Amino acid sequence: MKRLLLVIPLLFGITAITFSLTKALPGDPVYSIVGERSSPEIIEKIRKEIGADKSVVRQYAGYIALLVQGELGRSYFTGRKVADDISVKFPNTMRLAFASMIIAAPLGIFFGFLSAKRRGKLTDRVITLLSVSGISFPVFWSGLLLMLFFSLKLRFLPPSGTGGMQYLLLPAITLSLPALATLVRITRVTVIDIMDMPCIRTARAKGIPETGVSMIHILKNALIPLITVIGLELGSYLNGAVLTETIFGWDGIGRYAMEGIIKRDYPVIMGCLLVGTLVFVFINLVVDVIYHYADPRVRVHGTDR
Repeated sequence: MKRLLLVIPLLFGITAITFSLTKALPGDPVYSIVGERSSPEIIEKIRKEIGADKSVVRQYAGYIALLVQGELGRSYFTGRKVADDISVKFPNTMRLAFASMIIAAPLGIFFGFLSAKRRGKLTDRVITLLSVSGISFPVFWSGLLLMLFFSLKLRFLPPSGTGGMQYLLLPAITLSLPALATLVRITRVTVIDIMDMPCIRTARAKGIPETGVSMIHILKNALIPLITVIGLELGSYLNGAVLTETIFGWDGIGRYAMEGIIKRDYPVIMGCLLVGTLVFVFINLVVDVIYHYADPRVRVHGTDR
């Protein structure tokens, strides 16, 4: 409840900062709308229509009044409500984000656990090399390679667009690679630290099968940092994977935000930032709740407090 109450001043702080920064951006949205060769009369008319003739303080006050009414304003270029556009595009980003995490989370934990169990062996070295490569390679590079191979060479999947599973597969794989590699690295380090703990040696000394030691004692204790990484990665994906959505023409909130930035469409930029803030707050709350059930120490600390 405290976190939820803090969302209100957080949103006002975010709006104040982002509104000031967007107004400080070079360029004028009016010229983006009508062109630089338009007559002064048309420019002044458009400036009044979008409220750009008012002072920054009055513009901000008007925007806050819209927020209080549950509105995010209208796009300067399309005239559509930003809230309506986001309600259409955000589900597409959710599909892409969850599909990417479904690929990254189980594979990252599995290969990280396997790498830790085979520490120092060839399997560990190969997995470590691949994970470092996955973190190092830019998303746009790996996305273009996947598009070249599966779309242009094999003609197995469409190169771009928004639709069913055939359109979702390539961007989901591309977006999952950095998170998968990160999870492999963190899982490996965490599992190695846990395997050296006295409680694991005690469990083995009691005759518990190795499978039980791995699943009950090692993996369960490794969940906390993994939950954090998965939550943060999912939050960033839900905010819009700008490069991935742009490369594959995926009609999500990341691509929508990028178009707004290019066109200086301030209501679109502000709306995407506010939605992103709410998404991160919600993801953090969910992660805290999962902590409560995954780690008994969190429950004990919360009861004592």
